[in-house]
Formats: sequence, C-alpha cells, structure tokens
Amino acid sequence: MRILVVTAYIDRSEAALYTELARRGAEVRVACRPEAPRAAGLREAGLTVLPLAVRHRFDLSAAAAVARLLDDRPPDVLYAPANRTLAVSLSAARRRPLPVVGYRGTIGHLSRWDPAARLTYLHPRVSRILCVSEAVRAYLLKFGLPPGRLVTVYKGHDPDWYAAPDPAARADFGIPPDAFLAGFTGTIRPVKGIPVLIRAFEALPDAIRPHLLLVGACRDRRAARAIRRSRRAAQIHTAGFRTDAAALAGLYDVFVMPSLGREGLPRAVIEAMAQRVPAVVSAVGGLPELVADPRCGCVVPPGDARALADALTALARDPVRRRRLGDAARARIAGAFHIDRTVAAVEALFRSLAR
Repeated sequence: MRILVVTAYIDRSEAALYTELARRGAEVRVACRPEAPRAAGLREAGLTVLPLAVRHRFDLSAAAAVARLLDDRPPDVLYAPANRTLAVSLSAARRRPLPVVGYRGTIGHLSRWDPAARLTYLHPRVSRILCVSEAVRAYLLKFGLPPGRLVTVYKGHDPDWYAAPDPAARADFGIPPDAFLAGFTGTIRPVKGIPVLIRAFEALPDAIRPHLLLVGACRDRRAARAIRRSRRAAQIHTAGFRTDAAALAGLYDVFVMPSLGREGLPRAVIEAMAQRVPAVVSAVGGLPELVADPRCGCVVPPGDARALADALTALARDPVRRRRLGDAARARIAGAFHIDRTVAAVEALFRSLAR
C-alpha cells in the first residue's frame, strides 16, 4: 500500500503513526516543510520526506507540486491532516481516481456558507474524515455529511513518552512540596475558561493549602487581569510557554481543563493522565469521552466555578481517591487511547480504501 501524506505540521503522535505504518509494510511518503518538527526523525526512520510548503488553502503552486507527486508515484491513499493541505490536495487530485482522507481535531469554525469549508471538509471529493473524537464526528454530522464518511479514531499516545529523564521540581516555581497543586497546560485563550478557574481557585478552603500552576502563553486579557487581581495571586504561578510542558504536568495533583467549548480531544489532558494525574474537566467536546467520569476524574458543567471548586476540594481532601483515579487515568491512555490502537484503525481504514 502506498500512502502520500501532505501535511504542514508533524506532532509526536503523527510521526509515530507514519513510522509504524511504514514498519508494517506500507510505503509512506510525507510531503511537508523541510524544517517541520520531526521531519528529520522520519528520514532517519527510512521514510521518504519530500519538501513542500503550503502557504494557504488557495496555494496553486502547492497544488501543482502535489499533482506532480501524484503523477510521479501514484499513491493508493492521499492523506491530508491539515486544513490548508487538504484544500490543495483536493485540488491536485480532482481528476485522479484515488481516495482523499482528511482529519478534523476541533469543533467550530465551519460554516456551510464559507467557501473555505467547501474546499475542505464539505467537499464532496473527500472520501473519509478522521475525527479525533465522537464529539467532533457529531459536530460534522450537523452539516449533512454522510455518516459513512466520518470515522472516529482517537489520536493515540504512549504513556512512556512522558517519562522525563530530569523532571522539574515544584520548588523551581516556588510551590511548597506539601501544597495541593492544581495545574493547567495550554495556550490561554478565552475559550479555555481560565477566569472561571480563577474564581473556583479563590473558593477553595485555605486548609488544603491550594496552589495553581498555569503553563502556556497567555492570549486572554480577561484571564491575565483575573490572575493579577486575585486575592490568591501569590499562590498562582504562571510559567508561560515551556518546551517541557508535557513533563511539567506530572507535578500536578490534579489537572484542570475548564474549557467553555470547541474541544476536540486536548493533548494536554492526555499528557497529564498518562502520568497518573486525574483530571477535572468541563463537559464540552471530547473531554467527557476522555475522562470518563468518575473513572479517571470529574466532569463539571462549563462556566460553573462552584462545581469546579467543589470537585477540586473533594479531590484535595482525598489523596487515596486521587491515586486511584490517577492509576485509572494512565490505564485509560495505555488502553483506548494508545498509539497502537490508532495505527491499527488507520491502517485498516487506508487498506479498505486502497482496495
């Protein structure tokens, strides 16, 4: 089976997917920017990495370059996991009878009246769309897409990826070793609901010695203002963008994702759960699928600071339950969300399309 991947960014899960597909006998060629993350690793693993820069969805020169790749060595499946690469891939394949597969990892930002959407996910030429969660699949079904075109495949991980050889310590951030530490990892944007988290944090009882660590760039003025003005500002620690953000999640007693909407399947939650950290998340998007309340953590209504505070307080006062939930969280990532399951599902889909 020949697979051509046209992409703009390669994360760890995707690199593992392409490498394992090649190890299982598929011929995998990856067209991407030469400096794309993990492109060098794919080359070292023996995959063919082809230079391709896709500037936007209407990039005609990129579409022509993809068309030449299709003519040079016709694939059995063309996989384009990014918005703009899906658009140029569909343009390049419009007169070629091969399956084109897209990927959708988020909820929102689509409209029937948006020409860009009709060039990608709503394009009739798309054979399948890999949906990162059932919530994403349900969202796309609202646009009238045929159910058979939408396939849910969780983006897999391996818990062993997050065993840091030299992990940071709480003391590096001025956090006492015996504090109850709630943490959030991710770019702080309005949809992430950080002001709700700050209100919940202020409502926690003093007796549990609460501290909050926020890891990620802040792009929400309301959140920044809430942090500065909080009565517990001295107990709120902001780390900004960190290349070791995934490993830092292992410092938390509880991971918190108070999102207000549009979540597909946040990687940050998976990274924390893989390190035996239970999660408290809001009931939006694919978060309930991931946490599976009450097995691996708690799910609360979005925007409800009181419910969030109650869930955190209950976990702070019950370390035995936290350990039990943390063990279950790691087991869930090692099971339903393991990269091996992702590879098996994608390989089966691609082979069925190739036939």
